[in-house]
Amino acid sequence: MKFKFVLFLALSLSLLHAESEIRMRGIEDRVAKLEQKGAPKAAHHPITPCAGPKVRGGRDIHLSADFLFWTARLDGLTYAKTGFGSLVNSPSRGRVQAVDWSWDPGFKAGLGWSFCHGCWDMLLQYTWFYTNVDDSKKSESMVPGFQIFTPEDIPLSILPFQKGSAHFDLHYQVGDLELGRNYYVSKTLKLRPFVGAKGTWQKQDYNVFLDTIPITTNFFHFKTRIDHSLYGIGIRGGLNTSWQFSKNVSLYGNMALSGLWVHYNTNRKDTFTQIANGEQVGTSITTTNIEARLRLIKPVLEFAMGLRAETYYGCGRYHVLVQAGWESQIWLNQTLYISLNNNYDRFDLSLQGLTAKLRLDF
Repeated sequence: MKFKFVLFLALSLSLLHAESEIRMRGIEDRVAKLEQKGAPKAAHHPITPCAGPKVRGGRDIHLSADFLFWTARLDGLTYAKTGFGSLVNSPSRGRVQAVDWSWDPGFKAGLGWSFCHGCWDMLLQYTWFYTNVDDSKKSESMVPGFQIFTPEDIPLSILPFQKGSAHFDLHYQVGDLELGRNYYVSKTLKLRPFVGAKGTWQKQDYNVFLDTIPITTNFFHFKTRIDHSLYGIGIRGGLNTSWQFSKNVSLYGNMALSGLWVHYNTNRKDTFTQIANGEQVGTSITTTNIEARLRLIKPVLEFAMGLRAETYYGCGRYHVLVQAGWESQIWLNQTLYISLNNNYDRFDLSLQGLTAKLRLDF
């Protein structure tokens, strides 16, 4: 009887201890959950935080407009040279004659939007530019700046030219598509690497006119006409940088490299016309009439640097950016003119000048 009582007492104490342990663990779990709920969450610091711009409650779209004041040039392009003499006559110092390159306005127009994924953004931009230049020169010792063929019935003794002129115009259109990400690498430096595509359509017209030294009232008028058109598309990539002096003011520096698959259509036509007493004699004689179609890959280099100011307004619902700087583009060996002593005369097309931008995010 005494043994049964001791056994019952031991079992009761064990059950009471187990119940208290369960209750204590439940209380500890509830306290731990409450502590976790009330404790502040650890801040997440990405390695490259997004640099925006990001407006509040907007459509994540931006529009941009650029004013261009550029000059376009073909390096080494010449239509005549002066300073040639003979065994009898010593010439004065001559010059290489080229068209008088000018500065002309143009524009860019852009549409961009931001993605929720990874702070990515996309930009579609169109560039338009046109230039129209010429030049003229008179000299008793002028020769063409390129090789020409002469009709067999024109005496070589009258071929030195005394008057020359040239006219050049360029129609330049480019479209760029970019996918990039703008992020901080430090408090004062933003980077935006991007990849995308570049497309272009361009047309050049180059005309050269030369008049021989007249014999009495007769002389020969030479004309060469070169038409050069191309279109192409290719891969483009680069890096935009922003060096922050403050939250609102920065120095920007951008660079890009493209490789374009270009389709060329170029032709050249040379003619001689005899002029007597101010009127044409007979029909013009065509000495050269050549056309070429080519498919080539050409590189394009782009650089830009300037000052930028930006700010938010409207309780952060809008962002405006204004910048101005210098931009340069180099289309290496882009222009191919048909040559008579070589396959082609090759020229780099370079464009540079002031670019001013206004951008609105909303």
